[in-house]
Amino acid sequence: MFNKKFRLCFSIIAVTALVLGNVSAAQAGESLGSYSKRTVGSYSYNDRAAVNTDTVAGWAYTDIYTTGFVSVPTGYMGASAQLFNASTGALCQSSTTYYNTSATSTLSVGSGRYIGPSSFYSAGIARYYNGSSYNNYFTTATSTVYLVSGLTATLSAPAPQLQENDEGLTLGSAYVAEATGNMPDLVSVITTDGQLGYAYAQDLQFDTPANPEEAIALNAEAAKNPSIPVYAQDGTTIIGSFQFTTVVLSKNASAIRTEDSVTNEAVSTDITE
Repeated sequence: MFNKKFRLCFSIIAVTALVLGNVSAAQAGESLGSYSKRTVGSYSYNDRAAVNTDTVAGWAYTDIYTTGFVSVPTGYMGASAQLFNASTGALCQSSTTYYNTSATSTLSVGSGRYIGPSSFYSAGIARYYNGSSYNNYFTTATSTVYLVSGLTATLSAPAPQLQENDEGLTLGSAYVAEATGNMPDLVSVITTDGQLGYAYAQDLQFDTPANPEEAIALNAEAAKNPSIPVYAQDGTTIIGSFQFTTVVLSKNASAIRTEDSVTNEAVSTDITE
């Protein structure tokens, strides 16, 4: 998911001090990250992260559309969505990377829902085929959305240094890696039963396909909702597991989300698996 090899290619996320502001709904919220434009090969793409909450849960999206809504071939763009607990920086939910299965100009991929009292933000990954390999990018992170209070907040700047355990392994949030370029060895995550623990960074990394044919084959792995072990701070004691859940919006729903953003019109789209 967050590969050290790609971190120099990723855009650095701007982080600011915590500032509260009103959102439109009293008991539900949405925060949309700003779109980043990427020109890869002969196509121009725009990608962003998004986070939504209702009264009991939060979930994340990554949205992509091409400039001018020009269709790209099958397997040319992929997205993954990550939902973070804003209080701890731990990864609550994540999709795998999913690639477009037909010629299209839009792609929207969501994570599973995380149920529990919390505040959330999202940051995603976008991948684009350049004709011989894939370029990998982090989206800009969203603001924080609170589950019930109806407030949003920009993110606080992460700590400049990562902690270490007794074995010399660094510990920290994946968001710190996005913002600073320093990937911890052990990434803070929430287990399927709600415990705070750590997953090895390499276990969170998704294979990068060599070509669109391999990309489509990897979609089959996404459908299996794979799990990885979660450890205590020592990196050896297994305390639970973390499961990837990938939710793909239909082509029409994805088009509504992205076209709405471009035209600044209000629309609501439900995620269904």
